[in-house]
Amino acid sequence: MENNNIFWSHIKRNRLPYLMGFALLSISSILQLIIPWLLGRFTDSLQAGGLTYDKAVRFGVWMIAAGFGIAFFRSVSRIYLFRLSRQLEMRVRGELFVHWEKLSAQYFNNRRIGDLMSHAISDVGVIREVTMSGYFNVMEAVFLIVVSVAAMTSSVNPWLTLLTMLPLPLLSLLAYRFNKRIMQQSADMQSAISDLTSRVQEFTAGIRIVKAFVQEKAERELFTQDNRRAVEMNRRYVRSNSLFGALSAGIVGLSFLVSVVLGGIMVLKDIITLGEFVAFNTYLSLLMGPIESLGRVVNLLQRGKASELRLLEIFNTQPDVVDDVVAKPEIQTIGGEIEIRDLTFSYPEAKRPSLRNVSLKVPKGSSLAIAGRVGSGKSTLAHLLVRLYNPPKGTVFIDGHDIHEIPLRTLRGQIGIVPQDQFLFSSTIRDNIGFDPKPYSDEQVVEAAKIAQVYENIVEFPDQFDTALGERGISLSGGQRQRVSIARAVIKKPSVLIFDDSLSAVDTITEDLILEGLESVMDRRTTIIIGHRISSVQSADQIVVMDEGRIVERGNHEQLLAGGGIYADMYHKQLLDQEAKREDGQERHTAASQLMRGGAGA
Repeated sequence: MENNNIFWSHIKRNRLPYLMGFALLSISSILQLIIPWLLGRFTDSLQAGGLTYDKAVRFGVWMIAAGFGIAFFRSVSRIYLFRLSRQLEMRVRGELFVHWEKLSAQYFNNRRIGDLMSHAISDVGVIREVTMSGYFNVMEAVFLIVVSVAAMTSSVNPWLTLLTMLPLPLLSLLAYRFNKRIMQQSADMQSAISDLTSRVQEFTAGIRIVKAFVQEKAERELFTQDNRRAVEMNRRYVRSNSLFGALSAGIVGLSFLVSVVLGGIMVLKDIITLGEFVAFNTYLSLLMGPIESLGRVVNLLQRGKASELRLLEIFNTQPDVVDDVVAKPEIQTIGGEIEIRDLTFSYPEAKRPSLRNVSLKVPKGSSLAIAGRVGSGKSTLAHLLVRLYNPPKGTVFIDGHDIHEIPLRTLRGQIGIVPQDQFLFSSTIRDNIGFDPKPYSDEQVVEAAKIAQVYENIVEFPDQFDTALGERGISLSGGQRQRVSIARAVIKKPSVLIFDDSLSAVDTITEDLILEGLESVMDRRTTIIIGHRISSVQSADQIVVMDEGRIVERGNHEQLLAGGGIYADMYHKQLLDQEAKREDGQERHTAASQLMRGGAGA
């Protein structure tokens, strides 16, 4: 996609098909000019008294033939040109999706889903409409106007033609006056549609929260506001469009008035014949349709320009994370030795760094646990290791290579990550577990599900692994989503495994089973476990504790407990919480037993 003009790049790419479509349309327009000429000859013959039955039949046959020719060539040209517009729609939407895939995570953090959907559906639809109706009407109008004016001038009277055409330049002035207004109103209308789409998307995604907090009325009012705004923006656009159309029709009517009055006077003074007068007004009738359509096309082109600018803004947005110029294509695999040297990193537009002077080394095949409070920078470290964001050069190394030297396809293909949000697609469980460019067998999918301790849950569903999930996997519980995400990472058998707080939604018994199942997978693989629950990190070869973006403690479980710092404090608090839960459970069990004994005694 050229970065300056979507329409022009489309025309250049399809110049020959457009020339063919224009040629077919031109034939149709030329055939239309035969009918006024025939009507003029017919009228003159009738007035002179020389019209015979045979002549009348011949006139009728020629008109019917011309009508069929017009219908055939016009239909073929429309099919030809409309097919090109559908091809543009498919290509632009496809290129838009591919470009979105290239953009970094930061881009989507600052965009609403409704806006993106509006670009992909509404804006691309306007682009298609411009190239379909717009181009067709413009080409037809331009050619028909030129040949009609030439025919009117040469075959009837040049002065009558000139005087009749005088009001028509007012259409250009009118289009100029409405230009900015229609373009701005089109942009406002698309913005309102984006807001409405975002409102519906947020409501459907958060329907459980809405119902749990009894917010149906509030959501209905918010939707009504956005809906009314969308209607109002559309009304403003329709009012301007209708006013433009009405004024355009008035100007065209003025041309007809000039034609009838002056043409009638010329007939009475024998300057032109009655047949020429009929032919002239028939030419003018043929001309007025395309001229009026030009007014509508001007509005459509303004909408198209507004949509094009929004799409070009996306296409001109360069991805932040791409293969660096120093990337080495020969690096096809990674072993898993990770080293971080004095890493300081800030998110775009952040006021303070998320990571400060972080340095650590993870030998190949060993395990690292990262613990710490919420917001201490743990997940940021995982994001940088898969280059969702770009770390500064010379700070992150894998197998001795600066991470910028490793192609993104190799880096992300060799790292399996279980993210914090456990996003699942609305397809089947099988598709979610086997979410990878290479296909997996049913045995591999089952094995990964068993390792993640989600197999028993899956086989309880009627369709088992073919169970279709709802939006974002909402039909599964939080713990089940986490375990499917773990299976999705495990099945890749990557060189590096990253678990970003991926056991927070499961109970401690399931957690122990998952960790036990992962032992064989983690063997001889570099593993990074991020978590706030000590039970999930205590078995790691080394543990680092982060606070406010810095590593404040490091060592193994016993060393950190002996140090009496943040890690030890977290451990003792969690131990007390577990003890309190255990005592609470025992009290409930005792109360229930007493209640049952009391009931039995009664």
